[in-house]
Amino acid sequence: MNWEEIIGFLETDRLSITFTGEGLKYLSLRGSRGERSIRLGPADEEGERDPERELILKETKRFLETGKHGLTLDLSGFTDFQQRVFAAVSRVEPGTVTTYKGIAGRLGKPGAAQAVGSAVARNPVSYFLPTHRVLPQRGIGICRTGAGYLREKLLEHEGHDLSRLRGNYVCTRKNCLLE
Repeated sequence: MNWEEIIGFLETDRLSITFTGEGLKYLSLRGSRGERSIRLGPADEEGERDPERELILKETKRFLETGKHGLTLDLSGFTDFQQRVFAAVSRVEPGTVTTYKGIAGRLGKPGAAQAVGSAVARNPVSYFLPTHRVLPQRGIGICRTGAGYLREKLLEHEGHDLSRLRGNYVCTRKNCLLE
């Protein structure tokens, strides 16, 4: 996968990122809450090397090709439960899906599906924490906005048939572009 294909897949040529001494703390395709913005295209003409940019580019390519990455994520700003959810989510293999209820069960908290869903919704590092592989029990909605759209693209990229994952759920987001 070349950089033009990656930019086409993500539908952006800029990412907003924050790194700490512990690792990647924040990554967004659409937002500017990160400490800095990096461009996904070729390096600047000056040839100045940016190790953080190069790392994000390399690991984004790796993730889109294999479903895995080698980044250390800094999730220290989250509760112990949320961190346990994120750890369980990170162990969901590419090409497979589970539910919020499934993650809750893995954590020994079978009644905590809603809390798992809330943690998943707070994913601070976009695709590097593969929350797209964790679905509501009722299925995914038909949603064409923000994270819902990237979730669909990633699931299809990993070989899933979206019509089978939809279940009986219909998105009710105000800005959803239902087809």
